[in-house]
Amino acid sequence: MMKKIFIKTLLFAAIIFIGGSCSKGYFDINTNPNSATSASPELVLPQAVTVSASYQIPSFTFASEWMGYWAPSGSYAINSSDLASYKQTTSFGDGIWQSMYHNLNDYNYVEQTAGTQKKYFYQAAAIVMKAYIFQQLVDMFNNIPYTQALQGTNVIQPAYDKAQTIYETLSGRLDTAVTLFKRSDAVAASNTDVLFNGNNTRWIQFANTLRLRMLIRQTKISGRAAYIQAEIAKIVANGGGFLTADAAVNPGYANNNGQLSPFWGQIYKIDGSYVSGSGDYWRAAQYPITFCTNNNDPRYKYLYALTAQSPQIYQGNVLGSPTNHAGNSTSTFGPGILKSASQSAIMISAAESYFLQAEAVLNGFISGNAGTLFNSGVQASFTYLGAGDATGYYTQPGNQNTNYSACTTPAQQLACIIRQKWMALNTVNPFEAWCDYRRLGLPADIPLTQSPYVDVLAIPVRILYPTSEYQNNTANVNAQGAIDHHTSKVFWMP
Repeated sequence: MMKKIFIKTLLFAAIIFIGGSCSKGYFDINTNPNSATSASPELVLPQAVTVSASYQIPSFTFASEWMGYWAPSGSYAINSSDLASYKQTTSFGDGIWQSMYHNLNDYNYVEQTAGTQKKYFYQAAAIVMKAYIFQQLVDMFNNIPYTQALQGTNVIQPAYDKAQTIYETLSGRLDTAVTLFKRSDAVAASNTDVLFNGNNTRWIQFANTLRLRMLIRQTKISGRAAYIQAEIAKIVANGGGFLTADAAVNPGYANNNGQLSPFWGQIYKIDGSYVSGSGDYWRAAQYPITFCTNNNDPRYKYLYALTAQSPQIYQGNVLGSPTNHAGNSTSTFGPGILKSASQSAIMISAAESYFLQAEAVLNGFISGNAGTLFNSGVQASFTYLGAGDATGYYTQPGNQNTNYSACTTPAQQLACIIRQKWMALNTVNPFEAWCDYRRLGLPADIPLTQSPYVDVLAIPVRILYPTSEYQNNTANVNAQGAIDHHTSKVFWMP
């Protein structure tokens, strides 16, 4: 145990060192990764995965608000430019765009270097993580630089690729990664893999689940069923299966400066006080609390905490309302979400994996029992939050919000799957809930903002291309045409 802790401490020192040495070009997607470092794949991969994990919740606060999970404290005045207004400028997604492309440069370096050095585990892991990040970029921005991206000074103004073509390419790349992971010489030291500790089987499951997510994303595209079926058949054929446990990153998070688990560090400082403007700003939304109390769902007591002010109750706010409750009168985050400063950061949860499989069975893409997979997804969510046995919850007679068996039509069954997936993604992966809502319009009763400053009373369907692209890659981004965050849809949206 001491050796593992010591190695993880050294890993954090390496991460800090690499981050410091590259900080000048952190947001420059045209930096040449091959001249930025001569570090080994073993050193760069854990740094890159840790960075990927660091923005899965903090950078997607907009999704937590829009999907009804969080609302601002009434102690803060609402304004015309906050997330509740649904407004965007080109600066809205600039930071996440630049962060992700920088992160991709690291993975590209690992893939190329590991391939040359015949370190097949690291090559495969980099391919999977590139697919994970590129998928998120497509899901936010639609067409993006892909083929000509990550070329350093060789291509300083990369052309944009079609989003659907990128998805198709990523699916094939994940197939390649699984083949590499199956090699007997694809090995890694456990302490250089902060996601699965060098477990190739779990990496294959992660790749398969990510690929399934991408394919299920496309189910509302007319004429796409045959393609989806063929690609899912390839996943089934590789025999690796899907995730049955959370894909969770932990390089050694601890209650020290620079080592806090990402979401914990968004809310708390190491002395236990709130992070100003974040920890004292975000509060529970009333919508999930009401859903839980109406459906005998105990998870709200784990997602949220009792109010600090008496009488102590579970109290949420309403997005955009000018009459929201003040901070001490509303619930903060609960013990199932804020576990400790050392808690792992989730990349794909076991619950999401089960719900994806349930939807795939419902659509006839894989064999199995959708109800059983649904129940496993609900239980995985209960387990993650520490809420105990879910059996009584998902067997409530006649409750089509909680009991898959109570649903008699495919539409009801899909709505039930997505409702429970939405519950499971609360402050675990809100970005995926936003994607489901844009794809399916489910859950159908997600409340809209009450902000008096709203531009269009509809949850945005995409993020605008960033200012940095309009400044540095002008011709290529302008070739995408006029973009509107309410009407310019991502390719997989109906």
